Amino acid sequence: MVAVFLNDLRLLLRDRWTVFYTIAAPIVVITIVVAARYGTEEVPRMLIPIVNEDRGPVAEMYIELLGKHGAPVEMTRAEAEDIVRVQNRAPVAIVIPDGFSENYEREEPTTWQFLTDTARPDDVRAVEVLLLVAKKDAQALDDPFAEERITLTEQNLTGDSLKVESYEQNVPGFAVMFVLLAAVAGISLSMHDERDNGTLERLLVAPGGFGWFLFGKLGARFVVGVVQMSVLLLWGNLVFGISLGSSVWAFPALTVAIVFATVALGFLVASIATSREQTLVMSLAAVLIFSALGGLWWPEQIEPDWMRRFSPVVFTTWAMRGLTDIVLRNRSLVQIAWPVTMLLFEGAVMLAVAMWLFRSRYASR
Repeated sequence: MVAVFLNDLRLLLRDRWTVFYTIAAPIVVITIVVAARYGTEEVPRMLIPIVNEDRGPVAEMYIELLGKHGAPVEMTRAEAEDIVRVQNRAPVAIVIPDGFSENYEREEPTTWQFLTDTARPDDVRAVEVLLLVAKKDAQALDDPFAEERITLTEQNLTGDSLKVESYEQNVPGFAVMFVLLAAVAGISLSMHDERDNGTLERLLVAPGGFGWFLFGKLGARFVVGVVQMSVLLLWGNLVFGISLGSSVWAFPALTVAIVFATVALGFLVASIATSREQTLVMSLAAVLIFSALGGLWWPEQIEPDWMRRFSPVVFTTWAMRGLTDIVLRNRSLVQIAWPVTMLLFEGAVMLAVAMWLFRSRYASR
């Protein structure tokens, strides 16, 4: 027993990179998860576009009170709708109607309008809380016992429903994660087994050459990934009512782009790992890190500021942005062109780097 123990320990410690990855990978994943869910850094103030049609003193007072906890910015209605609907920089814009100050002085209620982004329901509720605090502060300055003078109406700028369920973010996120897990682990382990079995060298010198071998190897995983992704999202549509958008081309194009980048990541892991143990650790670490940074487990908006600045580097961020645009905002292929482009670009970069590493290490011609 002692001899077996010492022999296995010697074999494990002989591969120092495996030991390093085994320790470093969990540290990175734990740090990212804790920072995203329980970060202690100061949350930046939320941008609140204000369409001030009233221009009266009471409206100005409310904007000032909102500024204690948020970042209200006055602008035109067209600018506010663009920030919420197109740029998605703010979850809601507030329209203060003409005559509000006069009605307030007469103690008559006025209806404010919320122009909202359906994909950010938690942030919309947060702005409602900020407005409630501002109303309480205003009443304290004026008449604490005054009747309600502001009512709200909501207009959704980016979707058909005012209510969003949490599973409408979770189902697409977990679908991408499982495709990621299957493709990255499958490709990297398959390439490693080809090398260990001695078939890789023969395949690399076989008729057709290096490029055709990789095309066939990765192409098979690509087809499987597209089918898996499509089935998972169709299942979410049939069972949970997850919308796949009204565009005929948006969902297939985004699926193809996501799986292309996923396959490229699997090939990159295969080109870096030098042993089966490294392959297992690096595959799992890549899946967990890309899932956490890309917002597959939680909305991107809850991540700390430093993580949001870094997240566009990983393709899963663009995958979730594209899926959110389709599922919650019902956008067309033209409107999701940027996430699709970034997925293809990052996939091409990973594929090129992996090709160079793999060719320099294993290819004989």
